[in-house]
Amino acid sequence: MSETAVPTPRVKVACITTVRNDRIFLRKWINYYGGNFGRQSLFVIIDGLDETIPAGFEGVNFLHLRHRDWAAEISNTPMRRVVMEHNRSRAISDLARTLWRYDYDAVIATDVDEFLVADPARHASLNAFIQGHQARTSTLSGLGLDVVQDLKSEPAIDPSQPFLAQRRAAVVSNAYTKPVLAFKPVTWGAGLHRVKRRNFHIHPDLYMFHFGMIDYETAMGRANDPNLIAAGWGPHMQRREVLFRMVEAATAVEGEPLFEGFRRRLTWVRRPLAWNKPAKLPGPPVVMIPERLRAVL
Repeated sequence: MSETAVPTPRVKVACITTVRNDRIFLRKWINYYGGNFGRQSLFVIIDGLDETIPAGFEGVNFLHLRHRDWAAEISNTPMRRVVMEHNRSRAISDLARTLWRYDYDAVIATDVDEFLVADPARHASLNAFIQGHQARTSTLSGLGLDVVQDLKSEPAIDPSQPFLAQRRAAVVSNAYTKPVLAFKPVTWGAGLHRVKRRNFHIHPDLYMFHFGMIDYETAMGRANDPNLIAAGWGPHMQRREVLFRMVEAATAVEGEPLFEGFRRRLTWVRRPLAWNKPAKLPGPPVVMIPERLRAVL
């Protein structure tokens, strides 16, 4: 999707992400959200002074921030994953509050490999959905679909082509059923998986695609990096490997007839100590992505 002029909206939407060590996702993120809301509404936090601000994205607002906290800087140690995730969510929440204060009516906050999609059978675009939505809740979530390469039948991803033209299956995921669309100032928790002290609301017309597992080599290429292991990423990488093998062994089922049941379960089944985010689905289920959704990205 190329950058096009976006008419001045009734509801002005900002989009925020952070990026570090990216190989394939930032261009897709900018093209998708910029195509919906205009590049001037995109705010990309470059995570680390050792990272360079990418060229060729005129109009995008880049913020270049230090990656490590002062304690890690002094001791010259990798910043722990938990600390990093909390720092990142605080930075996003603080930036979002500033944007609300001055100019914006809604904020979408995602990881760089996450794409919020409005059902194309009901809405012309994500922007069209938001412009027509009557906000009665502080946030909205889309049903989380974790897109995973099927190693037995799908080749490596070609970043220059639409992602979902190359992938057919996804794992329905509580972890990516995130409250990423907010209509008032909120404080996101680590990883943007919840909003502190607020409930979540899954909208039936929204889907959240997570592309972090869309390519095995991209997802697992740094699994043995000693710095990542020292920072606490080892278990995360192990879970990725398990998920790839699970999809490889599974027979995906049609997702469409099951989605409403998944939304109900994610809404009503919660862990007592995590009441404001959905609990894990059993399985988890591997589904075929509906063709109309595959045409969006």
